Amino acid sequence: MDKDFINRKINEITQHGKLTNLQEIAKANDILIYEGNWGTETAGAYHYRYRIKIIMLNTALTYYHMQIVLAHEIAHAIIHPYEEANFSLIGLKKDKKENEANYFACKLLDVVGFWGNENLCIYEDELSKADRCFIEAYRKYVTE
Repeated sequence: MDKDFINRKINEITQHGKLTNLQEIAKANDILIYEGNWGTETAGAYHYRYRIKIIMLNTALTYYHMQIVLAHEIAHAIIHPYEEANFSLIGLKKDKKENEANYFACKLLDVVGFWGNENLCIYEDELSKADRCFIEAYRKYVTE
């Protein structure tokens, strides 16, 4: 994984930190977001169809979980644009592309101020086991 490449891409897509809303970042990078309640198995997905980048986001999730999933799917749209990806509620996958997307998502969440959000701690009880695992396993990337 080329961390310098990922950091450059994050600077690009956030316009060097000027964009701090994930929905705006997606829109500015021609990524469509479709929201819907898809139950308890899939948190989100990324698809590339007819030259269109599409993120599916499960509205059954808490706000903070949706932000994590959206950042992760934006990562796939930027660094793996032609490959399908699903964010499972079951937990973290041990896969190179998923790890790259998680690293990218962590760094992106840092740029948009997610990790510094005081409400993240207030609503910690809303975070799923997968959220907690993600946060604990990848928070270290913020300081790298």
